Amino acid sequence: MHEMSLMGGVFEVIEQTLTQHEVKRVLIVKLKVGELTNAEPDALEMAFEAYSKDTKCEGAELIVERVPVYGRCRNCQYEFSVKTMLFLCPNCRNTDIEVIQGEELLLESLEVE
Repeated sequence: MHEMSLMGGVFEVIEQTLTQHEVKRVLIVKLKVGELTNAEPDALEMAFEAYSKDTKCEGAELIVERVPVYGRCRNCQYEFSVKTMLFLCPNCRNTDIEVIQGEELLLESLEVE
C-alpha cells in the first residue's frame, strides 16, 4: 500500500507547517491528488488515520480532491485531457506528450484551531 508512504510525506509537510504556528489542533486537511499517483482515497484515509493518531491532526477531516490528467503535445503545444492511458495528441496525433497535470500530491490547505 503505497498510500502509507505518500501520507508519510504529507505528514512531514504538516509537521513543518505546524511548528511555524501556534496550533491547538487541526480540523481539516485538504489534499490534491493526481490520478497518476494511483492513490486510492479509502487507502489514503486509512493512512491518514494511522499517521494522525496522538497528533494535533487526530480527529481531523481529510478531504481529497482528485486531479485529472492533462497533457501538452510537444509537437503542436495543444493541451488536452487524457481520458485513457493513451497519450496521443488529439490535434496532430503525435505521441510526444508532456504530462502537465495529474501527477501531483499537494497539501492544499489546513484548517486549524
